Amino acid sequence: MVDGSRLPLHGNRDPHGTPPLPDGDGVPVIPREPDPPTARQKLVTALVLMIVVVGVVFGMLR
Repeated sequence: MVDGSRLPLHGNRDPHGTPPLPDGDGVPVIPREPDPPTARQKLVTALVLMIVVVGVVFGMLR
């Protein structure tokens, strides 16, 4: 009793849901503002900048 007119079953298809979106038509991504730097990130940035400035000054005095 095999009927050849039946469509094959798909494992993840919801028969009552919306059809899949075509390629390139996804949900729009809204860019968000980056998080402000934390106190630790500011401290590390200040230390790196200070080390670079001290290195440049020592290089010029040498």
